[in-house]
Amino acid sequence: MGRKLAAVILAAAAAAAAGCAQHPAANPRSGIPASVERAPVTSPVSDLPPCGDIASTATPPDCYLQSRDPAALTVEVHHTGTGQQSSVVLTVLDPTGEQLQTMTEQSVGTTEPRFRDLDNDGRDELIIPIMLATSNTRYLIYRATGDATRFTRAGELAGIGLDTTAANYVVVTARDSYELWKVQFWTFTGDQLTPLVTAEVHFLDDGTGHIGGSQCTVTDNGGLSRTGLSLADATTQFCAEPTVVRVMR
Repeated sequence: MGRKLAAVILAAAAAAAAGCAQHPAANPRSGIPASVERAPVTSPVSDLPPCGDIASTATPPDCYLQSRDPAALTVEVHHTGTGQQSSVVLTVLDPTGEQLQTMTEQSVGTTEPRFRDLDNDGRDELIIPIMLATSNTRYLIYRATGDATRFTRAGELAGIGLDTTAANYVVVTARDSYELWKVQFWTFTGDQLTPLVTAEVHFLDDGTGHIGGSQCTVTDNGGLSRTGLSLADATTQFCAEPTVVRVMR
């Protein structure tokens, strides 16, 4: 591929990442639908400082996360180790400060965990990002539903960013190569992530080193039947999703 084609595709990567960041559900502090009652603002039950967004090559400071859903849970984040060998111990506290649960994840690097409601059910998922050697990120997802106060490890996703569709599917956009993007759609089955379909966006070379358009196809990841769509109808629907359209040319 020519330099011009590569440059345009790299620009698409930046646009895709920016699009995920600008989506209303992409902000971990604004992921709860307006129709869901937010937890009342109360004094922190943790003595740690609130977690920030600045990563470090050294060990990040211990901090706490505060959910904004009705459960109003606090998660204390304790770091051990340095660099990519840094691990976290996550301690869940109820609104009175009582300890409910402790989870440990090894070799997570220095990126801070965060809360976000990935499926608009009114409860925040706990997301632990792990930077990979590629442009993609590995996300460990913990989930609690309804009135539950304990998180269950729901699975892992890998890509540039996470998003949510109008149908409340979880979306992860991944760059497979300079010529191919894969946008995966998932749903929760109980407390576990279940794959649905993947929209593959192929960039087309016009023969001069420029992008001559793109082609979107949809493949069944084992969950097509859950959508109630035929493969042809799924191609029409999922290729028109805003997350997919952002990376098309």
